[in-house]
Amino acid sequence: MCQLVGYIGDRPIAPFILKALELQEAYLGAHATGMGVIDPKGKIQVQKASGPVVSVKKSTSIMKLKGNVGIGHSRYSLIAREDPRCDIDSMCHPFTNDACDIAMMHNGDIANFKEHWDRLKTNHKFKGYNPAVDWITDSEVAVHMIDEEVKKGADFDEALRTVMPKLTGQVLLCLITESEPDTIWLANRWQPCYLGIGKDETMWVSSKVGLEPVKDELKKIYSPPKNSLIKLTRGKADVQVLDPNYKVADLKLNKRILKEGILSILGVSDLDFHRLWYSLDKTHWSKAYGVDQEEWKALRRDYGVSIVNPLIETLDELIEAGKIERSIDYRREGCTAKTPRFLFSLV
Repeated sequence: MCQLVGYIGDRPIAPFILKALELQEAYLGAHATGMGVIDPKGKIQVQKASGPVVSVKKSTSIMKLKGNVGIGHSRYSLIAREDPRCDIDSMCHPFTNDACDIAMMHNGDIANFKEHWDRLKTNHKFKGYNPAVDWITDSEVAVHMIDEEVKKGADFDEALRTVMPKLTGQVLLCLITESEPDTIWLANRWQPCYLGIGKDETMWVSSKVGLEPVKDELKKIYSPPKNSLIKLTRGKADVQVLDPNYKVADLKLNKRILKEGILSILGVSDLDFHRLWYSLDKTHWSKAYGVDQEEWKALRRDYGVSIVNPLIETLDELIEAGKIERSIDYRREGCTAKTPRFLFSLV
């Protein structure tokens, strides 16, 4: 899981997007930071490198990016966390197509990316390929698949509707393109997503905390439905059904059960967000959603059900109630010696 941002408007785009990423990265992110913008000449510019926001500001020219439309990505990768060879700059988001006129970022994991890579690599350049491990980032297949559909004559909404059903796993795709320089496209089955609509500006983030600096200036903040195709333009979000054949599971969260699980787990040990998430996955998530463990595994595997934001929001409620507290812990992960992580503990 990663943390993402998209913005259309007149605020200074680099510091604005990076601040929104920095607010989110200690949940799940900070292995790498990247940004793509449509510059004043209508061209896509990308800056990215391994490390959290604070280090990538120093190691790149990311703060010099200018424009009115941009996307930002804070990467979290289980592979990169353990193996620095999978945390190199070229494996960071956003990724571009061969012509560099589309920039795309992804949240989740594409389970069947290998079969797409095997087909695509003969005709496309995978810029994130690392020969040291003979591997790519799973996300990069999607930008070439979308590019192929566009080259066949598809509009971007058609391309996303064609490509998304071919990708298994947990998938949110977000892209900008030189052919529609005033638009951000989002295709999302179940990944974390909040939209913020303001006067002549539009923003989206993975986790609501990314909207914190401007929440009082936005007219509307909401989480769009699952299985959505979203077209963001200035002051507007057009939300449609992405895949009519995709069945959205009707899940209702019992927060009381989830809170009991959080408190019991933290009673044994302080945990960061990721480890708390997986501890709950073994014990309390299925109970909190009223399904058995096998059904829960199937929902996660087959439908890409994500529980990042429900967990964040439940933790926030426990913090406000004085039951738990949150601090920042720094640790070595991948190429980064000081990766920020939210650490949760009982009061």
